Amino acid sequence: LELEFGAGPICCTTAVPKTMAISWPGVCTFLVVISTGPLVWALHRAVRAVRGRRECQNTSKDRGPCRDEQSDGHVASAPHSTGREEVNGAEYMLSLLGYAIGIGNLWRFPYLVGKWGGGAFVVAYLSSLVLIAGPLYFVELGMGQQTRCSTLDCFRAIHPRWLGLGLSQGFMLLCCLAYFNVLIAYALYYVVASMESPLPWSAEAAGSTENGEVFALSYWQNQVLNRYDGDFGEGLGPIQGKLALSLLGVWLIVFFSLAFGKHILAKVTWVTVVGPVVMLVVLLVQALRMEGAGDGIAFYVGKFDVAKLADIELWATACSQILFSLSPGFGTAITMSSFTRPGEDVFRVCAVVAVCNSAFSLVGGFAIFGILGNLAHRQNETVAEVASAGGTGLAFVAIAEGMESFGGAWANVMAVLFFLTLLSLGIDSTFAWAETFVSIADDICRTRSWQTPKRWLVAFVCAASFLLGLPFCTRLGGELLDVVDHFVGSMFLLLSCCLEAIVFTHGYTWQHFAEGIRVARGRRIPLQCWWQFCIVFAVPLVTGLLFAQLFVTGLRRPYEGYPPQLLSVGWVLLGTCVLLFLSTLCIPGQSSLAEVET
Repeated sequence: LELEFGAGPICCTTAVPKTMAISWPGVCTFLVVISTGPLVWALHRAVRAVRGRRECQNTSKDRGPCRDEQSDGHVASAPHSTGREEVNGAEYMLSLLGYAIGIGNLWRFPYLVGKWGGGAFVVAYLSSLVLIAGPLYFVELGMGQQTRCSTLDCFRAIHPRWLGLGLSQGFMLLCCLAYFNVLIAYALYYVVASMESPLPWSAEAAGSTENGEVFALSYWQNQVLNRYDGDFGEGLGPIQGKLALSLLGVWLIVFFSLAFGKHILAKVTWVTVVGPVVMLVVLLVQALRMEGAGDGIAFYVGKFDVAKLADIELWATACSQILFSLSPGFGTAITMSSFTRPGEDVFRVCAVVAVCNSAFSLVGGFAIFGILGNLAHRQNETVAEVASAGGTGLAFVAIAEGMESFGGAWANVMAVLFFLTLLSLGIDSTFAWAETFVSIADDICRTRSWQTPKRWLVAFVCAASFLLGLPFCTRLGGELLDVVDHFVGSMFLLLSCCLEAIVFTHGYTWQHFAEGIRVARGRRIPLQCWWQFCIVFAVPLVTGLLFAQLFVTGLRRPYEGYPPQLLSVGWVLLGTCVLLFLSTLCIPGQSSLAEVET
């Protein structure tokens, strides 16, 4: 995520604050957006029902009465399955799209494109997709479908010695769940704030006519984070009540979405996947109409710095971005694919998800830089200057301040749209991660013959993750979040991808995988030699080198200049992940992978 939280609290010129009031246009926008998904789902179900009746009428005379489908479109467990729920193709595709298209698509990708030579970064990004992230993602989808197991049982089936990889990925998931939802809590915080008039981070709210960006930065650092003034010696500090309440709200959404089965989650997914697409289209149309938007677009895609392609750091950044977007290496794609139908064409699903994920990033960049272009025009600055803040600084300072450009009630409407988009994008990734962790726990209970209702498992995971997330809601929480994300969500994720590719090559084997795909889709994998080369050679080599680079750099100089006591948390968590992997290497046994049924 490569988060940046700024240099410290900002003090604004004393002014008379303006009385805040409810923005009814903002409230109405919120209600309309959250109802879009259910309406689309209802229309989809109505169309399917009409088609089903027509097909039933046409075939009933020859084949007898038609079998009634479940009204929610959910497919029950098949007789040949291991008692796992199964989802239909549309739900499976939507869940993977929601998992892949996350917050980073909208706030980090556009920033990196502008920073690294425009089109040059796009070339490196797409090359990394085809060479590294795409092949490993495809392998995870296939392994999950063929083994019908969560990530833990999948690696155990390959060989008991590889159980440690599943354990380390599970621990990485727990760490990421603890801090990632704090980012979503930021978005929820801003959604609520966007329904106040005037916007609370605006100069108007402070009764001033000064540069609005100063007030947006002050609101972010002083009101939301309440961070220390560059002093790390005061400990984590107290928990910020409003952030903790926002985090609780996010976890309540996750609990009620997961606790009652995949048919409920499928309905929620219609909101969290369809909603961001609709909101992005509205943001794009409005942003491109703003004065100065052309300058922002020119900065985004109007340049192609060929010399940048020779910079190894460019390629490392591009590879990291696509890996963290599709997120192979977490084991989540394995678990999600274990619930799909045995005949699902996962190659097609992989291609669709990869293309849509990258397309969302590219299109989102036009909306973001259209807003930044207008902001630069109003402040008499260059686009490069206003876009210099990466990560959260871009989303919660520059873009937040840019929402004022729409003026009046439109400022509240567009702010609600933007931050709801961030909320929806983030919550989908949380659904996938939490479901993966719950599935691991559910499989453990099933193998031990423990009758544990799923909702209790979901409640335990959500409660534990909420409590683990509270340290990230303290005054030093932003810096702690950055450290844990770097050591676990970046460094170990790269190592996890490397190890997973090695385990696949020497344990699962390409021949077993390719035959399973051929049986499922009825034909061979296109360009099979290319996919085999990538997963056997390119993935472990590149991800292993990137991990080594980050590891050596971390030993040579403190990450972001943070103090040893803060960095020690990251090193301990990284070491725990590695030890979990090593803990099962000496376990004897043999593979329990089933032969592919032809």
